[in-house]
Amino acid sequence: MNIRSRLNLIFGAGAMALGAIGGSAAENGTAGFEHDFEKVVRPILKQYCVTCHSTEKQKGELDLERFVSMADVRRHPMIWKKVTEQLAHEEMPPADEPQPSSAEIAQLSGWIERTLGALARERAGDPGPVVLRRLSNAEYTYTVRDLTGVGSLDPAKEFPIDGAAGEGFMNTGQALVMSPSLVTKYLDAGKVIASHAVLMPDGLEFFSGVSRRDWTEEILVKIRAFYAQYTDAQGGSKVSLQGIVTETNTGGRLPVERYFTAALEERSALQAGTKTAAAVAGERGLSPRYLGALLAMLESSEPSFVLDEVRALWRQAGPAGSAPIVAAIEAWQKTLWRFNTVGHIGKLGGPKAWMETVNPITANQELRLKLPPADPHGMVTFFLAAADAGDGSKDDAIVWNRPRFVAPGRPDLHLRDVREVSHELTRRRGVVFGQAAGALAAVAEAEATGRSDRAQLAREHGVSAEAV
Repeated sequence: MNIRSRLNLIFGAGAMALGAIGGSAAENGTAGFEHDFEKVVRPILKQYCVTCHSTEKQKGELDLERFVSMADVRRHPMIWKKVTEQLAHEEMPPADEPQPSSAEIAQLSGWIERTLGALARERAGDPGPVVLRRLSNAEYTYTVRDLTGVGSLDPAKEFPIDGAAGEGFMNTGQALVMSPSLVTKYLDAGKVIASHAVLMPDGLEFFSGVSRRDWTEEILVKIRAFYAQYTDAQGGSKVSLQGIVTETNTGGRLPVERYFTAALEERSALQAGTKTAAAVAGERGLSPRYLGALLAMLESSEPSFVLDEVRALWRQAGPAGSAPIVAAIEAWQKTLWRFNTVGHIGKLGGPKAWMETVNPITANQELRLKLPPADPHGMVTFFLAAADAGDGSKDDAIVWNRPRFVAPGRPDLHLRDVREVSHELTRRRGVVFGQAAGALAAVAEAEATGRSDRAQLAREHGVSAEAV
């Protein structure tokens, strides 16, 4: 009999036998299954199966002799699923062993199918026994690293090696055993992990080191890495310390030229609104916040003594004209900032930071101006004026101290005396011009007679000595 015929017999011609068993089960519930198991199934198993699949022999690692009640069947449903598969494929009983009749096969197979169906309905939603699990050594290590962010932690290095279950996997529930000594190792590992934790104002933070120096170094590395995204290592200077030449100020400088190049090349799109400062910064690896602040400063109309020069250069520059703007900014940087030697920071009387602001305002500043030649009308005009640096005039004060004219070989002429001196010169010029005839006569007489007594000659001709 082939497989198809056997299956037809089981599920077709054997319907009467199934109906007979099913009827008793349906009527009596679990008691019906128990009754059929005792009166029908066990006799068939004893006659055709237990000879090979007994508790003693267990061919194919299958023991059917141990099933003496429905309670045993309920505990091992997968074995009965395997039995029904063997019957359906005509693999059991073997061909050289006594064979059950078609009716007996139908009875046995029908009972198994209905029993498994009933058990499945009873256990609907029940996952069955759940193995108490723990993380494998690798899972525990990677979980701790992910939670702490410290990739160097290896909390399971002292744990025993995980065993493998029958499937060959080390993270199978049955292989993840737990022992009192392993619990102790977990507690020790937890202490090691806790030693890397630091209580911060906003919570816990984990470090790869366990000392204050290690924590400080790691924080500094993070700070440097953050600023390295937007700063440039160029622009340093070489200094010689006791014959050793080193480069200083090689990090943390803002690449101003890159920002102005981006702003100039994208100026049309930025002004038209087709691009934002954040988009331009993202395309070029720049800081969106700084680029936005830079553009706002350049487009601002608020007067500033420092920024007006930069804004004028910005308005005149083309797409490739960032160099003059950067040069002007660097000149102001050298005036307004001072870069100190890192090794001197914190010393008594030394600098407090690597970069410190410099106040360019001094209490006294000497100013000298060379006056240009007079115009054709003999006039020279100049003005003394002062203005704030763009931060308002509050608390600003300036005193012009002794403004004066200086000429070699002559006494200084203070600005406050210019008006009086001018009036005196005008008066004297009128006197000289009015005595011109007498003065010329005195000069002619002196040349003719060789006289040198200028005062006497002036009195004789009725003129002042200054005119002669």
